[in-house]
Amino acid sequence: MSTSSTAVAQTLLKTMTMPAHIDASGQVPTGWLLAQMDLAGAVLPGQHFTAPVALVGLSDVVLLARPRLGQCVTFTGRLLSCNTQEACVAVEAWSEERGQTGAAPLMRAQLRYVPAKIEVPGNLFPGTFPAGD
Repeated sequence: MSTSSTAVAQTLLKTMTMPAHIDASGQVPTGWLLAQMDLAGAVLPGQHFTAPVALVGLSDVVLLARPRLGQCVTFTGRLLSCNTQEACVAVEAWSEERGQTGAAPLMRAQLRYVPAKIEVPGNLFPGTFPAGD
């Protein structure tokens, strides 16, 4: 298994919490943060495999804080290890107030991805016909 633990963390995704992300208690759910972390974490394995990837493992999850409405959330990550069958990524989430410098840590985790097998149906769009008919 090749290891690149000395790799510098890269910005993988930046987003902002919106009113639609708020739950009944008025907070951004941890599940939203995990979903965004999955999107961000898939970037580096996707580049490594040059194919779509699927999340198969999540470990060392540490929730430090929850983002608030209107905060910018930046996800950084680095490829920990990879081979032809799987890739492991360390991802961290950071919150930033708009117009402010500096970021506060929100969450960190290690995510494991494998190449995804995508099956596309023969007639992907209803009403279309195969070429040559």
